[in-house]
Amino acid sequence: MRELHCILGAGFGGSLLAMSLVRQGIPVVLIDRATHPRFAIGESTTPLGDSTLQRIARRYGLDFLLPLTQYGAWKNTYPHLMCGRKRGFTYFDQTTGFDLTESDFRSRRMLSSASESNAVSDTQWLRSDVDQFFFEHADRLGVQCLQGCDYQFFQTDSGWKVKGTSEGTDFQFEASFLIDATGAGGGVLRELKIPYQTEILRTNSRSIFGHFSGAKSCETLLTDSGIQCDGFPFACDDAAVHQVLRDGWMWQIRFDDDSLSAGFVLDARSGATNDLLLSPQREWDMRIAASPFLKRQFWNAELIRMPRLCATSRIQRLTTQAAGSNWATLANTAGFIDALHSTGIAHTLFTVERLADILGRDDGEQLRTQRLNGYSEQLIQEIRHVDLLVEGCYAALPCFDLWCDWAMLYLSAATSMEQKVGNVVSSDDSPVSNPGLLRAADSAFVAMLNRARVRLGEVVAAGSVHQDCIAFRIWLREEVEPWNLVGLFDSLCDGLYSSTAAPKRLLDLTLHS
Repeated sequence: MRELHCILGAGFGGSLLAMSLVRQGIPVVLIDRATHPRFAIGESTTPLGDSTLQRIARRYGLDFLLPLTQYGAWKNTYPHLMCGRKRGFTYFDQTTGFDLTESDFRSRRMLSSASESNAVSDTQWLRSDVDQFFFEHADRLGVQCLQGCDYQFFQTDSGWKVKGTSEGTDFQFEASFLIDATGAGGGVLRELKIPYQTEILRTNSRSIFGHFSGAKSCETLLTDSGIQCDGFPFACDDAAVHQVLRDGWMWQIRFDDDSLSAGFVLDARSGATNDLLLSPQREWDMRIAASPFLKRQFWNAELIRMPRLCATSRIQRLTTQAAGSNWATLANTAGFIDALHSTGIAHTLFTVERLADILGRDDGEQLRTQRLNGYSEQLIQEIRHVDLLVEGCYAALPCFDLWCDWAMLYLSAATSMEQKVGNVVSSDDSPVSNPGLLRAADSAFVAMLNRARVRLGEVVAAGSVHQDCIAFRIWLREEVEPWNLVGLFDSLCDGLYSSTAAPKRLLDLTLHS
């Protein structure tokens, strides 16, 4: 009998890791302070995330998860499980304070495809439904699942002791290995007094968000303004929609019940415009009213699923260590940057895949510790890499063109990996040595990214003059050429990129039972 492992936090990441370990004969206890279903954000998948979930499901015999990796398969298999289509990324310019009109719309929008059809599309996850689905399946597979917990834990000579109550029932057990999947809670990091290094991060943003009913679709608003949407590579609302503001942006994620996840993510750096003295509702109302487009969109919208808007202070964080000899954290516990670029689900799945591989190997304590140290270093490096990819967009504001140009760096990293989707493991089938999230371990790409950030800073410092912005775009197009496999910066696309779609095949659901 292999030694017991304990996972703190029963979101989809903690539950998926628990299932992956149990399938390898490792007993697991999964505990959570909350109970399912519970509200959560971080809802948008990407091709890299979907392909990683497919590999995990196939490697550990979790075929019931495969339909969740494509919209068509999801709807056919689990119609009761709420989701939405995500065909790509949509960007609209709301920096001017004026509404989108037929006369200026072409210069104030960009769409980039992530999939070729609805059937193979990525998905938007209603996390309350999806997290509960993962948790319930972990329970069915033999994971000891405890929710509604009040618990404490501490290190012992042999590992960890965890004790507490679950829905009124006492529990106590000893585990040889502890995984923290609690996100911002970071209980293991606090227990071990692992310091944070958040101050080295460049991104500094805060958020106000909620779920809404009655919010009009972007396509409806555009059509009402006489703007034709027929030439779009996908329906613009079937996407991670970015409303780009002067001091941040707003995400909009639509589910199949026509509810909308929406949130402002606002630049909180020194000198940025902040309204921290306002209540979240007052600031939300003020920002909606300041945009004619958003004012029309949210005119009859009502908050749902939560009694009030959620608001945060700075959302970035980064630990100095993400794993040790008998403990590890998933991505969102080790650190977080921003909702921009939809990296959260994919990064969590990357770390689940790596830890499931490391902890499932029976190759001795010394080698496992070496692998865990490598895991920690790679995870921290990836979070810092995402930081640079995200922060450049904020630095580009309020220039929408510069924002879109910097977003091309994310798109070039993502699409160049997606074009070889599935080929992200080493020859020994170990995901530990993969090339990293968004080319974080590609030294040439990272060097180019740092050169680009210096050049962007020079353009912004000079006032984002039109001629400088054009020169920056020409220079950047040449810099990203080795990773531009899908026609980014192609002026003939007119900001509507369809060739960026990831190659995908329809799932064979005969595997599903």
